[in-house]
Amino acid sequence: MENESKVDVTRSLSDRDAFRLWLRQLLGADRWVEGVYPALAPGSKEEVALLLREYPGPVMVVGSGSNFEPEFLPREGVLVLLTARLGNVIEISSSDQTLTVSAGCLVTEVNQELSGQKFVVPALSRFSSGTIGGRLASVSSRPDDVRADGWVHSLLGVEVVLPNGQLSRFGSKCIKDVAGLDLRHLFTGGRGAPGVIVEAIFRCFPCSLYQQLESAPPPMAAEYVHELAGIFDPTGRMQPGR
Repeated sequence: MENESKVDVTRSLSDRDAFRLWLRQLLGADRWVEGVYPALAPGSKEEVALLLREYPGPVMVVGSGSNFEPEFLPREGVLVLLTARLGNVIEISSSDQTLTVSAGCLVTEVNQELSGQKFVVPALSRFSSGTIGGRLASVSSRPDDVRADGWVHSLLGVEVVLPNGQLSRFGSKCIKDVAGLDLRHLFTGGRGAPGVIVEAIFRCFPCSLYQQLESAPPPMAAEYVHELAGIFDPTGRMQPGR
């Protein structure tokens, strides 16, 4: 009986008043956002989790400032989930040198807050617009020539809402606390498909130290130690690359 009512809710997207009423009853508040597409902006990660648990249809996660192409037309039943209101946490720990921040926080505001406390997150300083969650979801952790180091050296942990509505945390402020598979980078660059990023933890650097690192010459590549070949490759099959 419960599944039948959920199917009816999905179909009722065409009746926005009825769908908006159902969402207000579900979340306990009116999070509806007027626009071309059926959309709402949850005010907390708990609301995101509740929505993904109860709404059976497809969901598209959209960050603040996203632009839609003129020909964009979501298929029937797609609900646009806006993360702009998930922005109530910016915590900078001087002792741990970490930044804990909500996904909806604007990158510019976070960088200003970091600068005021003489810290910098290099991977965030390259952006001048967008939200934390939006940048994480659109840029992968894989290093390349354009994105420098991706998020590999900055992202310590993420809190995400999985598609089934489960709230999970991967990684932490302390690298030594991470055991088993490192799944935090699974969600970067996924554009919300693996799950909704609701909070992130970054490693901070003192501005003075970062400026020294920026001005330092790049390290030279270490010379290949031929004596080690006999240990790892006694048959001599593998040859050092160039």
